[in-house]
Amino acid sequence: MSPRDLRHLPAPQPMEIILDEADLLESGQQTAYILPHHPSPLLPLLQQQGLDFRFELSGDGGVILILSRP
Repeated sequence: MSPRDLRHLPAPQPMEIILDEADLLESGQQTAYILPHHPSPLLPLLQQQGLDFRFELSGDGGVILILSRP
């Protein structure tokens, strides 16, 4: 899985893309995104959708958001 880089997009586009694509995840699937910072406003929305998520450092000050649907 190669993360999709959303760092170049202005807000709120990254959040909209993540939420739209999260709707398409089936059980057992995962996806990842590179973001410029920790997406705090997005996390409650992901929890409401029943998604699991974790973060890794991207090495350039950003974060990699890894989403999965249990």
